[in-house]
Order: sequence, then structure tokens, then C-alpha cells
Amino acid sequence: MTGPDGWDMASEDMTVMFTSEAGGCLQMQGHRKKDGDVDDDDLDEVASDHLEAGAPVRDVRLGDFVGFEVDYDAGELSCREWFLRSGPVLLFGTLVRPVERRGAEDEAVELALVSLRVNRAEPDGKSPRARRRRR
Repeated sequence: MTGPDGWDMASEDMTVMFTSEAGGCLQMQGHRKKDGDVDDDDLDEVASDHLEAGAPVRDVRLGDFVGFEVDYDAGELSCREWFLRSGPVLLFGTLVRPVERRGAEDEAVELALVSLRVNRAEPDGKSPRARRRRR
């Protein structure tokens, strides 16, 4: 992933964090499933708190990944979270910023997210397919 233009980056293990001078923080965590590919049920399990609470869900395709995002406010913070999969890789991303900055850095973050790539080709040469959610 190419980070948002002008944001600082720090990484540790399977986590990368980008921060902006304006107070935005984008964190991406990667996990590799030991047996088989990550599927929609795996994403739903990771996001179960949001799904059970009835959070609005939007399907996304970002680079080599498919999945969904939720967007919500938590007190003085505005949050966007992504639950993404490609083959055996699950990515969980979180953008947190002050609620008064909601939307201000979304374009830069989305441009970074569409650069997401995995270091292997799909075995059948096809991209993962997104499931259409009816929530």
C-alpha cells in the first residue's frame, strides 16, 4: 500500500500506521489465515460487533481486496473501518479523526487504499468477488 501523500508512517509486525498533521490516523493490520482463503463469513466474524449493532455497511473493492466498510462517530471521534480479504489475507483498517474533520481526509485515504496489493496471484488468476450486502 502506498500511504496517503504527506502522512507519516510507522510499522510494527503486521501493522502499519499513517498519521497526518491534521489529526487523522489510518491503521492497517494484516492477518494470514492458516488453512484456506478468508471468506465473507470470516469478515463478518471480525466485524460482528458492528453488524449486530446494525451499523450501515458499504461493499468496497480496494486494490486487490474486497470487503466492506462501516462509518460511525464515537464521541468526539469519527471512524471508518474496513474489513477486507484477498486469498488467505485479511486486512482490517481503521481511520480515526476528530469528528469536526469528518470527510476532510477521506479522498487521500481512499487513494491510498486503492493501492492495496498482495504479493501473490490468485490461483485461478481471478480477483476475489465481493458479496452484495442487503443491509
